Amino acid sequence: MQNKKRHPWINLISFLLFFFAFIIHYTDIVDISIKNAQPLIIIPLLTAFSIFNGAGVSAAVGLVIGIFMDSVSSGAVCFNAAVLMVSAAVVSVCAESLFNRNIRSAVLLCLLTSLFYFLLRWLCFYAFHTGAQENLTYLLSYVFPGILYTAVFVFPFYFLYKYFYKLINA
Repeated sequence: MQNKKRHPWINLISFLLFFFAFIIHYTDIVDISIKNAQPLIIIPLLTAFSIFNGAGVSAAVGLVIGIFMDSVSSGAVCFNAAVLMVSAAVVSVCAESLFNRNIRSAVLLCLLTSLFYFLLRWLCFYAFHTGAQENLTYLLSYVFPGILYTAVFVFPFYFLYKYFYKLINA
């Protein structure tokens, strides 16, 4: 049986990271967008968290974050909650079963999660309301740069949660 050390401050740090990522995204205190690319830094944070945690815990955190995102956004009744919960659970299962827990896997899983989130959001909220030219412009100007820019943020979060994982399992 594996001995796991208890570090209650790790949960506090995780909570504060999610809280500040949420605040940064939904307020205009800090603008981290570059031209049209607006990252959603909650996705790489949730991806890095899910890589080193179980599917149940990851899904619960994704659900809670999604509920908070839905509560402040207009017109997205349980969209973020469902998508982030499923994404977190899938990332956790994939990291445990299919991928190693290395940085390449983290970047790939973050890209796939971002692609899933942004394309599903585009499909649900934008695709059928505008014409083909506007859809292509939106995808090429906002969605794909946003996906790539979002994936950049997985690096610091991955190394932080890898350090936490080593502390717990040492």
